[in-house]
Amino acid sequence: MRRFHFALLALLLSLAAQPLLAATYYVGNCNAGGYGTIQAAVTAVPAGSTIDVCPGTYPEQVIIAKALTLQGIVSSNSSQAVIALPGGDLAITPSLLFGALEAQVEISAGPVNITNITVDGDLGASICPTVYYVGIHYGTGSSGTVNEVETRNQNCWPNALGMFAENGAGAVQTVKIENSVVHDYSYVGIMTYSTQSPSTLTTTISGNYVYGGGSADYAGIWAYHNTAGVISSNTVSGSTRGVVVNSSAVTISGNTVTDGSYGIDVQAAASITSNRIFNTPTGIFLGVAGSTIKSNTIAKATISGVQMNCWAATVTGNTINGVTTGLDYVPSAFAGANRFYNVATVRNRENCP
Repeated sequence: MRRFHFALLALLLSLAAQPLLAATYYVGNCNAGGYGTIQAAVTAVPAGSTIDVCPGTYPEQVIIAKALTLQGIVSSNSSQAVIALPGGDLAITPSLLFGALEAQVEISAGPVNITNITVDGDLGASICPTVYYVGIHYGTGSSGTVNEVETRNQNCWPNALGMFAENGAGAVQTVKIENSVVHDYSYVGIMTYSTQSPSTLTTTISGNYVYGGGSADYAGIWAYHNTAGVISSNTVSGSTRGVVVNSSAVTISGNTVTDGSYGIDVQAAASITSNRIFNTPTGIFLGVAGSTIKSNTIAKATISGVQMNCWAATVTGNTINGVTTGLDYVPSAFAGANRFYNVATVRNRENCP
C-alpha cells in the first residue's frame, strides 16, 4: 500500500509540473506581471515555454539558448512587437561563414519558433554594427520555424542580412522560414549555409515576400554551399539577383521573381522548375553544367531568357515571351524544346566549344 501511495504521489507531482514546463509568459504592459524586456523573459523562463510579447518597441538584442516559442500578440488595436537596435553595440557571435557577426536575434538552440515579431535594423540607429549583421540568426546546432515575421532595414551597414541560418558538423538541423516579409536589406534577404557534405542543414523557405529596395544588395534568397531543402512559392523583387543557388541539394520551384539584374543565378547542378520571372535583363543564368531548367515562364528580359554560357543542361518546356534573345550561348549538342513568343532571336551564339 505504501508503494502505491508513493507511486500516486509521484504521478500527481509529475502532472502538476507539466503546466510549468509548458507555461506562457508575457513581455510588456498589456498583461499583469509581464517582463520588462524580451531578454529578461528569455533568460528566466524554463525551456519549452511560450513568451507572448505585447505590442511596442523593444530596443535590445535577444539571445536565445534554449527551446521556446516567441510570439507577438494583439492588444489595444495593435499586433506589432518590434525588436529594434539598442543604443549600444550588439554582442559579437561566431559565424561559420563570416567568422563573426552581430545578430539582433541570436539563436543557438532549438527548436526556437518565432511568430508575429518585427525585427528592425533601424537605418537611423545611433550605433550601427560594424561587422556582418543579421536580423535573425540561427547559428550552428540550432533549429526552429520563423512564421509570419517581418525583418526590415538591415541596411545601416553594407553587409547586412534579414535572416541567416547556418550549421556545421554534428546533427542535421532543420530551419523553416515561411510566410514572412523581408525587406530593405543591404546584402541578402534570406541566406542559408552548411559546411558539411552531405548537408547538416535542411531548410524550407516558402511563401515569403522578399524585397531588396536598392541596387547594392547581392541577392534576395541565397542557398549557399551544401544547404539542402526547398525554396518555393516566394515572391522576390528588387534584388540584384532574385534567387542564387550554390547547392545541388536545393530545389527552386514556384517562385515569382521580378525587377533585378538576374532572376535566378544557378551556380550548382540544381532543379529550377515552374518559376515565373519578369522584368529582369537575364531570366536564368547558368554558371555550371547539369541543371534542370524546366517549365519556367520568363518574360520581359532585355538580354536573354536563359543564358546557358555553353554549359550542358536540361532546358525544356519553358515559356519565353517578350525577350531579346531566348537562349544565349547555347552548347552545340543542345536539343531542348521550349516555347518562344515575341522573341527577336530564339537562339544566339550557338556551337560553343
